[in-house]
Amino acid sequence: MLKKDTTILLTGVTGLIGGELVRRLMHCPVGRILCLIRPGTIGDARARLLERLRLSDVELDDPAIECIEAVTGDVALPRFGMNDADFAKVSESVDLIVHCASELSFIRDAHCRETNIQGMHNLIDLARRCKRQPRIVHLSTVASCGAVTHQCMSEEDGSDPDNEHHNEYTRTKAVAEKVLRDSGYPALILRPSITLSAGLRARKFARAIAWFVPLLRHFEAIPIDPASRVDVVPVGFVADAIVELLKKEKLEYDCYNISAGEQDAMVVGEVSQFLDGFYERPQPLKLIAPSEWTREKHRQYISTAECRKMFSTLKYYLPFLNMDVVYDNTRLRRELGDAFPVITPVREYLGELLNLVEDAAQRLSSPRQTATA
Repeated sequence: MLKKDTTILLTGVTGLIGGELVRRLMHCPVGRILCLIRPGTIGDARARLLERLRLSDVELDDPAIECIEAVTGDVALPRFGMNDADFAKVSESVDLIVHCASELSFIRDAHCRETNIQGMHNLIDLARRCKRQPRIVHLSTVASCGAVTHQCMSEEDGSDPDNEHHNEYTRTKAVAEKVLRDSGYPALILRPSITLSAGLRARKFARAIAWFVPLLRHFEAIPIDPASRVDVVPVGFVADAIVELLKKEKLEYDCYNISAGEQDAMVVGEVSQFLDGFYERPQPLKLIAPSEWTREKHRQYISTAECRKMFSTLKYYLPFLNMDVVYDNTRLRRELGDAFPVITPVREYLGELLNLVEDAAQRLSSPRQTATA
């Protein structure tokens, strides 16, 4: 899909995965990378693009940056909110649309529907109005399968809007996939698992998910199954895998999990042991399976007002930590072969991420229940 004259429209550029894709694509054989960006408090779209590149330690005098152009817009709006000149440029020249934009919040339901579902309708309409009939590459999430438990999910098993879902984020991502498939428009669907900002020194990305981890220091016990597996990958793996897929002229499938799979998924109990040492706990944190977490245990271990307040902020994450679900990456491994990127184990970079995270216990009034998958 990538050629030296390819023009790419990339959404979600200021996010974790989108920004890392720009960083890699600018050094690939492409023509132009048009980055759709909403203007923000720090300035216009160009300023936001440069700020995101700085977070990835991109040298702003790198000549490769010349192929990148900021385009002001918003996926939640018709024509992605572009002005006439930008819309004409996009509709005339774009060969590939890589759609990373997403509302990730676990609590902002209306925003999830607006960005994830309406944004998909707007994407399909835009693609149909483009002269070159661009291929759509849509970043979904493995969590679009819903509230399943104790499984290894293949691509065929995933993404079901009719399943029970833990929050509106995962449901709207499943609906968006269905909208895209029902449209009949040719597309490649990629489903990253939980993605952590390993290798980036940006505190904002470290805190996006890991903000809650320091809270665990304040508990003696927590209702988490120590044997539960959680599919977590570093952002470098996700971005590298996507670029390798885009480099291929032909793919065997139209959907791939970009995940740790059974081979590299983390086990909660092992990570808890790491955290005991990292925080120098005098006593190990007790992980108690939810089936054994009785009312008596709750009263015993969540006994103070401070603990109850902190525990209430964890409720958005506990279901995902207890699902014990991994996502099969056999299809991706087979497709990429020797180009399959290395998956760095969580324990090798978690400490660096936690050093970037401020004490979340001091910021409980600022909800941060978001995902990067």
